[in-house]
Amino acid sequence: MTDAPPTLSRRGLLLLGGGGLAFGAASLARAAAPAETVLAEAVSRYNRIRVGERGSVRTMYFVGDDGTQFIESRHDRSRPQSLDLDYTRTMMAGFLLQPRPRRLLMLGLGGGGMSNYLRARFPELEIDAVDIDPEVVRLAQEYFDVPKADPRYRVHVDDARLFVERAAADVRWDMIMLDAFRGVFVPYHLKTAEFYRACLARLAPDGVVVANLHNVTRMYPHDRETTSVVFPQRYSFVSETGNQTTLVASAGQERVGAYQIRANARAVQPYFDADMLGLAARYYVRRDWEDTAEVLRDDFKPAELEAAAGRHNQTCVKDCRYGL
Repeated sequence: MTDAPPTLSRRGLLLLGGGGLAFGAASLARAAAPAETVLAEAVSRYNRIRVGERGSVRTMYFVGDDGTQFIESRHDRSRPQSLDLDYTRTMMAGFLLQPRPRRLLMLGLGGGGMSNYLRARFPELEIDAVDIDPEVVRLAQEYFDVPKADPRYRVHVDDARLFVERAAADVRWDMIMLDAFRGVFVPYHLKTAEFYRACLARLAPDGVVVANLHNVTRMYPHDRETTSVVFPQRYSFVSETGNQTTLVASAGQERVGAYQIRANARAVQPYFDADMLGLAARYYVRRDWEDTAEVLRDDFKPAELEAAAGRHNQTCVKDCRYGL
């Protein structure tokens, strides 16, 4: 019997200098009994995608050239209205700063884990979910219960940056969640100050941008420094495992204090099965990145956005420059 290819949570990946890879103890695993059944595979312009199922757990993978499977989305069908991955539960911190969103923009659909969860728990919430890969969308609809036609849960096949920049001038969202990964990396044009300013311009007055960041990677200081020059207020929440930070950024001029964050946690708890006060307790204010980090800026002119998006969306697993 041969070993199955390694399986890796793309959010648990540590990218090291020189393109090396390191894996946490809980991040790298090999298939074990019972064997995982492959339900579907597809190859698109952007990804090689696999959907597998082991017991009640269904997983969407992006598969690397060497056969490594990167977990894109995971859903436990025995607990259909719960979030199965640590980082997704931590990203609910957006509701601790904006507890009553009416419109949500999800950049990066994957298997629809977070958007499905929020659709079920907030019946009045309008969701726009964007993914660049039509095959990801197709498989999400076929195997992960993402609806094909729902007027309050609209799925768009588009590049996240282009979607935001081209949205109608009067469109505003109360919450923008950033989860647009390509395998193990975020395309560069979705990491720059210009991109964050475009998101800021699309926020409602009390809106927030929610981003998942690996706080132990070489890119983390640059991500934090970049967001700090764009958003007036930033709030940090550490994940349950500790190696990821959910950043909640807002346009608000007045800072929300810890007491209000806890009050918001109590107010929204009836909508969640996770412990929101426990999440509020993982709020931290210390600076955990070097103040010499470079701010990431577009490496193209505004008129070149579409061509640059195509360039940055190419697969990059090792030796990614990110302009640094």
